[in-house]
Amino acid sequence: MQPQDIISPIDLKNPADAQQWANEANLKRPWRAEIFSFYVAEIQQHAPHGQVLELGAGPGDLARHLLQNCPDIHYTAFDFSAAIHALAKSKLISSALERSRFVLGDFKQAGWEKSLAAEGGMDGYDAVIIHQALHELRHKRHAAAFHQAVRRLLKSGAAYWVCDHLYAPQAMQNNELYMSADEHLQALRQAGFKEVAALMEINGLCVFKCNG
Repeated sequence: MQPQDIISPIDLKNPADAQQWANEANLKRPWRAEIFSFYVAEIQQHAPHGQVLELGAGPGDLARHLLQNCPDIHYTAFDFSAAIHALAKSKLISSALERSRFVLGDFKQAGWEKSLAAEGGMDGYDAVIIHQALHELRHKRHAAAFHQAVRRLLKSGAAYWVCDHLYAPQAMQNNELYMSADEHLQALRQAGFKEVAALMEINGLCVFKCNG
């Protein structure tokens, strides 16, 4: 019998729930800022003029940080919630909005990546980030297929960063929703990524990097 997906305790399509999550995210985990700065350094080195895609983009905290500190990138946010996109847009100044686009879609649905692949005649993204959203697949068994879909969006030589809560003694305890570090690496390799590494961990949030 196939395991059941874990139901989310909040509805991020609901504007009130989305606002509450946005208000609490950085208060609960202020160390997210250190990870955001890590992404900036990586993108400045890897793709300073590139097309950057954030999956499960959330309410705009990372978008604002990237666009402020990487002035030559073009940024795409993909999220399933129009309410979340509205919050993100409200955090960006006009010059940042001019370098941004917001795509509504659900990465739990088959073929979700096609709407991104078809946009604007692009030949793929130089950098893709999924930050603290992989568990929104709602079961870890979906991870490898998700990563395979991401591979189809990457330019040759592109970079892909995955950051999520670990299943570990001092971190998350639900081993259906969250994965151990080894399980993350296994899912990425199963998806076809050859160069995979865990680069940093802060209070149970771990960042993995793959090269496309």
